[in-house]
Parts: sequence; structure tokens; C-alpha cells
Amino acid sequence: MRMKIWACIGVLFAVSISRAETKTSSQPTVNVVLVRSAEQLTGPHVITYRVAEWTQIRGKWMLPDVGYYDTGYGKDQIWFGGGGFYVVNKPRVVYYQEFYVSQEAGPESKNARGLWIWPVVETQFKNRFFHQIAAFPTLPLNASQRWGLDIDRAKSEWAPNSHWLVGAGYSGGICSSRTWENRPFVTATRKTHTGNYEIWVQRTPAGAQVQFRYLFVQGEK
Repeated sequence: MRMKIWACIGVLFAVSISRAETKTSSQPTVNVVLVRSAEQLTGPHVITYRVAEWTQIRGKWMLPDVGYYDTGYGKDQIWFGGGGFYVVNKPRVVYYQEFYVSQEAGPESKNARGLWIWPVVETQFKNRFFHQIAAFPTLPLNASQRWGLDIDRAKSEWAPNSHWLVGAGYSGGICSSRTWENRPFVTATRKTHTGNYEIWVQRTPAGAQVQFRYLFVQGEK
């Protein structure tokens, strides 16, 4: 019975992809590459996580969107894939909704599998001020996966000129001990023709860490 349900879900997903590709075949393709990494500032200065993600956007559709995450050294990995669409795409307000299926791997994994419901809202109500929030629940797809709730980022930034953004924000969520972790941060971003280079200095339960984020968008007008 469970296999039949998964087969039906697979067929519906394949049909939705086919329809999305048909509707957006005439749209210009935008490729988005995101790379993230973090290192603990206090000893022993270990890498706390790494992320690499690639997304294609055609019109309102964001498909495919695939990526990789690990805890720094590949012992606990998460491979994820999915897609989404723009619900609102206005000059002052952008809201897009994505859905991912995640699969854990690596020598320390428990083969956990989950569904991420990932909304992102961006606003700009004043010319030099920008706000963004991405908060998502994790729904279990097998017994190894536990439910979760994470705020990946909720930040406000100010642009002193066209090349820089500075600001502050908050991230947090339900950790493995099932308690809430708070991780506030300050951020600075340098915008260039080769992409956006962003640095976070972030307080964590282990002390502090520095995050490096790189975003490149190819094909955007």
C-alpha cells in the first residue's frame, strides 16, 4: 500500500514538472548558485556546516532546485531536491514557496527522510532598507526523521550605496536535544558583477561562528 502511494505521488510530481516545463519553455532561464560555509570562531575552529545549491527559474517556476548539506566533514549529509513558484513577485514584495524532499546519508546518518515546506518573503518598503525571512517546518517521511522548525534567516539590511548591504538578523530552531536554539547575527554583503559575497558573525550555543555565503545569478535581466 505504501509503495502504491509513493508511486502515485511520483506520477503526479512528474506530470506537474512536465506541465511546468511546457508552460515555461518560452521563458528565459535564470540559474542561481548558492554556496555557504561556516567556521567556529572559538577553538578548535572546526567547520560547522557546508551547503551547495543550484536552482533554475523560468517565469514564475523554480524547478529544479537541488542541493547538498553536511556538518562540515561529510559524516552527516543531507541531499535535497524539489521546486517551487512565485506567489507574489512585485517590486516591493516578493513571496516564493518551495518544497523539498531531504534524504540523510553519510557514515553518521540515520537514513532520515523529510519534507521541507520552505517559504521566503522579501520586502522593501523604503528605498535603502531590505527585509527577508525564511522559516520552514520539517515533516517526517520515515521513522528516523523527527519533526522540526527552523528559522534559516530573518534579517533587515540597509544599503549605504549600490555595492554594500549591512544589517542584523536572527536564526534559530529546534535542535537535536529538542530545545530551541537562538543564533542572532550581524551581516555585511558586497555586491559585484561576479556575485554577492556575504559574511555573518553569529552567536551560537557553542560560542560564535563566522558564515561565508556566496550567491551568483546568471541570466537575470
